[in-house]
Amino acid sequence: MDTTHRPPAYWLFPAGLLISLGISLLPGQWPLYAVLALSTAVLGLPHGSLDTAVAKRYLHLDNAPRMLGFLGGYMALSAAVIAIWLQVPNIALAVFLLYSAVHFGDDVAHRLGRIGGIGYGLWILGLPVTFHPAVVEPLFAMLGADQTGLIIAVAPWALALGGGILLAALILHPERAMSDWRDPLLLAVGAAVLHPLAYFIAYWCFLHSPRHLTIAARDLNLDSWGARLRAVAPTTLATYALAAAAVPFLMDMPSDAILMQVIFIGLAALTVPHMILELIASPNRVE
Repeated sequence: MDTTHRPPAYWLFPAGLLISLGISLLPGQWPLYAVLALSTAVLGLPHGSLDTAVAKRYLHLDNAPRMLGFLGGYMALSAAVIAIWLQVPNIALAVFLLYSAVHFGDDVAHRLGRIGGIGYGLWILGLPVTFHPAVVEPLFAMLGADQTGLIIAVAPWALALGGGILLAALILHPERAMSDWRDPLLLAVGAAVLHPLAYFIAYWCFLHSPRHLTIAARDLNLDSWGARLRAVAPTTLATYALAAAAVPFLMDMPSDAILMQVIFIGLAALTVPHMILELIASPNRVE
């Protein structure tokens, strides 16, 4: 068992849980929404902003037409996800949760195997829905989904299945790290005591994003935080601009629903091309 490597996310995640607990204790919902927006913008999005540099390395984008082709395909996939979501939000939400479970499994798949990673992803996503179904349902409704009873009913079964797969993978894979035991337990505690959005902040912004940013940046030889900031800034700023451009089309909605749609439908759209690229790049990385 690897107990020597301590990447930044190892220490950031417990801190994120404590910060999220503090946010949950504040009166009203708007402090939670404000921190959700800020933490997603500052800590969550940047790890995907290295996708252009990752693609340049692994897809051999060594000339302008290839780079433009990649960027066009990336944006087309994202636009297709948004279009599908607007037409069939219930199906789109269910599919988003499924492919998010697969993507989140990449956090540990290099140690616990692809199946073990899927168990990890099901565990992550099953916890808040199982613990707080009455809180999660109106959040899903803000995303346009109005028939989420099946998702909520299936969540405990997905959690149990994911937990069983994860436990088996932890027992069977000697490459497991201490964090592979620790983090699922901390996630369970966090899901029990935190608002689901605070739980999302803790996992997405303080564990998943910094972990992947560190791995991708090290693979690209971006050794200093200054170099990493310069690398992610252009794409991150462009994403901010696209998100801001979407807001005027949502002005007939309540402000909390606007925020939820911009964040989560936007993440659903960006995750598809990001996930495809990671499936190409991750097997070739030395982590």
